[in-house]
Amino acid sequence: MTREVHANDRLTPMESLMWRLEGGRDLSATFGSVTFLDREPDPERFRSRMAGAAASIRRLRQRIDDGGLLSPSSVWIDDPDFDLGNHLWWEPCPGDGTDQAVLDMAADLVAAPFDADRPLWGFVIVTGLDGGRAALVQRMHHTITDGKGGLRISERFVDLERGDPGPTPDPFMGADPPQPRPSWFDRTVLTTVDQASDLAHSGAQAARWTVEGLRDPQRFNVLGSEVWSTARSLRRQLAVADRARSTLWANRSNERRFVAGSLAFDPVRTAATEAGVSINDVFVTAALRGAAAYHRVIDHPVPELRVAIPVSTRDDALAGGNAFSPTRVVLPSGEQLAAPAHLRAVSDALGATKHERAAGLIEPVAAATELVPSPLLRAAVRWQAATIDFTTSNLRAASVPLYIAGARIEATYAIGPLAATAANITMMSYDGRIDLGLHVDTAAVADPDLLRDTVVAAFHELCEAASSLG
Repeated sequence: MTREVHANDRLTPMESLMWRLEGGRDLSATFGSVTFLDREPDPERFRSRMAGAAASIRRLRQRIDDGGLLSPSSVWIDDPDFDLGNHLWWEPCPGDGTDQAVLDMAADLVAAPFDADRPLWGFVIVTGLDGGRAALVQRMHHTITDGKGGLRISERFVDLERGDPGPTPDPFMGADPPQPRPSWFDRTVLTTVDQASDLAHSGAQAARWTVEGLRDPQRFNVLGSEVWSTARSLRRQLAVADRARSTLWANRSNERRFVAGSLAFDPVRTAATEAGVSINDVFVTAALRGAAAYHRVIDHPVPELRVAIPVSTRDDALAGGNAFSPTRVVLPSGEQLAAPAHLRAVSDALGATKHERAAGLIEPVAAATELVPSPLLRAAVRWQAATIDFTTSNLRAASVPLYIAGARIEATYAIGPLAATAANITMMSYDGRIDLGLHVDTAAVADPDLLRDTVVAAFHELCEAASSLG
């Protein structure tokens, strides 16, 4: 039995691209997080909440079906054998029960490939940490959602009070029954219709520009200027020809390590206000200055670094889906700049990057890659990843304490995907603190603890410098 395929069953071009890259372990788009809890969450309450989350968010009950060699596209299909027990389990803390033991466990979990015959996510409650604490380790493939979408998913199982039991409905009451696998014919029809629609839209746009240009020839000049600007933007963002700026971090491997650091949020917010910049500007500047300090300690100074920064385009409250544009920009490392001047330079550069014309063309470019054989696609992406030194990402969680099945969240450290770069530094702000997760390729960043310490020190330096401006 087959079923009709709907447009929202198909992976978007960007999601399809990320899924096809999964064949190269170093290019995996899996991300995750480690949430430390003051005690073990109540098992039954947490299972009930996660069952409710899976019922309300269909992507958590679906897997990707590639359809075989003759299939024109990959689609989401319901897992008829979905079992929450395959995605949620409990494990004792390995090793000595320290926080780093949990971080090491999480790095291994995120690096492990998913079972493609099941939905692409998993949660582990880690028990037996020192002090009677516990941790929640999450991993999820980027095809399900992005970082902000992941925070929306977490709203399904977090509480504002320790004793709040949360909703306890029949886990799958009202959920759509599993649908049969779509036929090859239905896939082909949907793909053809979509492509024809895209071509028709492009043709209509071209016709409109031609008619309006004949009425007003000056419009052709404007269009030419826009085309040239767009071409340059595409070259800066999607077809970079030179290498990354750090030769120290040039090596790449499949060896991973995850370390974490924390600091208070208020001084960072005050520093941003005093300097007239955003909190993200302070974060990216701290990451740059920390990376520069790391290079100096290794006696390998670097004047600038190319940073990849995903820019969120999410304007909804949906839990799931991807809404971001990957951008990259060469920024001064701060090697020869005082903290205030460096902060202003980074702020100006990031402001310009947000308006890159190429950001609006990510989906069409990703769609074009569907014609490229997967081995060649992975080689091309590795070549482009080699131009990037590291990635930063900024996530904002709740400003008040949150609880998971009776356990208070103490800290959450996000594990951003490396995608063949040297490091991913992700900032999570929560309840008056900033938690930094540093996911690194140890072939490039040989001393992850040193990088963590230099980035935290750079935050403090920027806060002190900004306070003098006030």
